[in-house]
This record gives sequence, structure tokens and C-alpha cells, in this order.
Amino acid sequence: MGTFIGHALPGAFFIIVSIWWIIQFVYTKIVLDNGRQRPRSRLMYCLHRVPIEGSLIVFGGVVGFIGEMMYPAPKWTLIDSEGHWKHQVEWQHVTMYTYFALYGGIMVMGRSCVPSVAGKYEKAFGALAFAVEGFLFHFHTHGRSDLDVQLHTMLVVAIFICFLSTSAEVWRPKDTLVELIRILFTLVQGTWFWHVGIVLYIPPGGEPWDPEDHLNVMFTTVMFTWHILVDMLVLFFFYGITKLALKMCGFSSVRYSQMSNGPEEHEVKLLGNNTEAGNHLLGGSESD
Repeated sequence: MGTFIGHALPGAFFIIVSIWWIIQFVYTKIVLDNGRQRPRSRLMYCLHRVPIEGSLIVFGGVVGFIGEMMYPAPKWTLIDSEGHWKHQVEWQHVTMYTYFALYGGIMVMGRSCVPSVAGKYEKAFGALAFAVEGFLFHFHTHGRSDLDVQLHTMLVVAIFICFLSTSAEVWRPKDTLVELIRILFTLVQGTWFWHVGIVLYIPPGGEPWDPEDHLNVMFTTVMFTWHILVDMLVLFFFYGITKLALKMCGFSSVRYSQMSNGPEEHEVKLLGNNTEAGNHLLGGSESD
């Protein structure tokens, strides 16, 4: 990851995933009524069962793993001939990619082969992936310049918030605010990865930033807050566009039927029938 491409690749991954999450969020809220509706169309029902999100995360993790270890040359050696650690930075990065690929794999299993077993552990593995990422980046900048440390510290802040929000979803899976916080700071991660790559490797104007200038360090913190604001506007934009598109298409031109609520619904109906029967008997006794 010691190149611009090394920062742009994970940045693009987090940006794509966060945009997918906000589109999925709007679709679930508007079309599926928070999961209380289900598609009647067989095509849409099949698409609901396709593990698109998990497959996307697995693909990103595998591509990042291979790219990190193969570009620009293979780096599969862990210890050199003299017994010293080799390519330690790259091995840190592939560890991060491995945990996210594992998270995606759990999501795929939760949507397909073992939904009753793997489905309830999706958020736990997502929190674990963010925790490992934050842990690795926290110790990633030892011995580096003040500017480099500050850039990666802001990244760790975004990762930590992603970890907290994803952990909260384990116990509050239907909390809208927690879900939106996770989506927002995943997008912040993505755009900040690009920011770090640009500042360190292709600075605007072609002049490198002074890594020890305190003003550069201070302004880095200001720009991180700007990223949060701009990314909020980006999510609002995609929210509005998705909502408008769904309404223009008549909710994707698919008829939806209300999902059965299971035993609770049956109990309510049974209670209603018993009440009607009781009223009938009372009415009959009064007429006699």
C-alpha cells in the first residue's frame, strides 16, 4: 500500500460498498417497508436471494490480497535468507483484506447455503473485520513523519466508528441511525484513503507537503471534517436519486404482497374470531 494505487484500491472498495449500502437502505425502507413486504415476482424474489453484497466484499478482498502481494512484483516471502522479516507492510495489508473477505464469505453463506446459522453472525464478523483493520493501521505509522501519522490517525478514527456502529447492529439490527452511521463512515474511509494517497504520492501542484510542518498537520484535521460533511451530501444525493428512481418506476414495476407475520398474526386472527363468536352468543342470549 506504499503507493497511490495501494491507497486508491481500498478507497474505491469502501466507496462502492457504501454506495451499495445506501441504495439497499432506500430500497428496503421504501419498497419492502422495512422488511414487512416481500416481492411477489419470481424474478425479484430470486434476486433477493442472490448474495450480491457478500460476493462484492469477497471479490474486493481477494483482488486486494492478490494486488498487494503481486504488484509491482511478487512479495510472498515472509522471512529473508538472513532470518529478518520481509514485506511486513504488505503482510499487514493482506491480513486486512483477508478479514474482509471472510466477512463477505459469511454474508454469502448467510444468504444461501446456511442462512439460519451464518446469517446471525454477519454483523459480528463485520465488526471483527473493522476491528482488525483499525488495530493494524493504529500500529502502521511507527517511525513515520508527523503528517503521515496524522493522516493515518484520522483514518483510524473513521475505522473505529465503523467498528462501533457495526458492533451496535449485532444487538440493534433494525436501528436506522446506527446503520446510517456505519454507511457514512465507510464512505469516509473510502474518500480518506484517496486523500491520503493524493497527499503522500501525487500532491496537487506537484510540490510535496512538508511532513513536519505543524500547519499541514492541523489542516489535515480540518479536511477530515470536510470529508464527513461532503460524504453526507453524497449520501443524501444517492438517497434522493434512488428514491426518485423507485417512485418513477412504480417501485421497480413489481407488485408486492404483505409478508405473513407468523404465529403472532395467527394468534391475533384467532383472538378476533373468538371475540366475534362471543359477541354472537351474547347477542343471541339477549334476543331470547
